[in-house]
Amino acid sequence: MSERKPGILHGEHLLLGANFSPSERTGILGVSEYASEGALSTREALLADLTGCEYLLISGDGGFDLASIALGGKILEVGEANFEVVLTGDGSLLGAPLALRTGDHEVVVIDATQTREAVAAWIEFLAQARDAQGSEAFPEVQVEDASDMLVPLLLGGDLAEEVLLDYLHDGERPPEPGAVRQLRLDAISCVVCHVSSPAGTPAYLLLVPPASARVLWRSLLSFTEVSPIGHRALRSLLSRELPWASELDGSGPVRVSREALEGWGILRGGAGFVGARSLV
Repeated sequence: MSERKPGILHGEHLLLGANFSPSERTGILGVSEYASEGALSTREALLADLTGCEYLLISGDGGFDLASIALGGKILEVGEANFEVVLTGDGSLLGAPLALRTGDHEVVVIDATQTREAVAAWIEFLAQARDAQGSEAFPEVQVEDASDMLVPLLLGGDLAEEVLLDYLHDGERPPEPGAVRQLRLDAISCVVCHVSSPAGTPAYLLLVPPASARVLWRSLLSFTEVSPIGHRALRSLLSRELPWASELDGSGPVRVSREALEGWGILRGGAGFVGARSLV
């Protein structure tokens, strides 16, 4: 296991009685649960710090090409996001992380499911691929943990949009489902993604500058309708919100039909990605 490393908001979580578990891959400590978590519902608003989940930045010349090969969902335009299937070479489902295209050669990948570490390791493996002549296929591409760059907060639930609107001014609106935008939440400039889930529960991913993360975290929790949630309960909710999440129990890749993946909206047509030719 990697050396254990606290996240930016580690002290804030300690104040809330958090228990932590480290990522096997990076050693970064994520909140497994809070002492007073109790029964949680998406009928109000839930706030999770995704630090300790897999959070990758794929960048550099060829970064989008690598992402298009590793991720088998929608071909994203800059400013778009979608859950994207990740398949092994034999067409088995390894995971379905959220992907955000934040630049021409830049894709952010975030995964909070049970198979998150396997997905991250697989993408890193593909980044080191070589062509038939033995040359590196992606020599200019970097795949790196982004935990020190922007802090990932997930605000979800029926009242999530109402809470977010309180921070927007001058007629600004949150992004549409599947869209990524730069917004000022009061004085804090953040990357905001409207996470589109089949269940339709509103959810927003906020990528926050580290220097402002503590201020925004405390501000969000000042709303009586917002409750903090740890990763264990978050994964339980994801299993209800995302139809593929229940398949990803961490025991290994699973066989899922092409029809099911297409029905979930996480698979594109064609064969330009790993595992496409081997799908059932």
